[in-house]
Amino acid sequence: MQLRYRDNQHRFFRPFPGRPWDVHVHVCAAGSPWERRHLLFRDYLRVNAEARVAYVEVKFAASRLWHGDRMGYNAAKTRVILDIMQKAEIWAASGRS
Repeated sequence: MQLRYRDNQHRFFRPFPGRPWDVHVHVCAAGSPWERRHLLFRDYLRVNAEARVAYVEVKFAASRLWHGDRMGYNAAKTRVILDIMQKAEIWAASGRS
């Protein structure tokens, strides 16, 4: 795996060029805000079918439109992700029922 990106919150690794890109790995400090946001997003998707469908649909549409352009792909998902995160934060504040 090759380090591709780092900031103060996490590191991002993916396979070296020319190797199959079937996985990428994000590494962060346990208990960090970055970890909390990503785990909350995951947990909310697990319990909310509407959010899951919206996320899957935007991912597939973005992958078709922006194939090979990681920045375009990420930008295309941003609005849906932010909407889901807002709902996930409300869900978390309500006691995660």
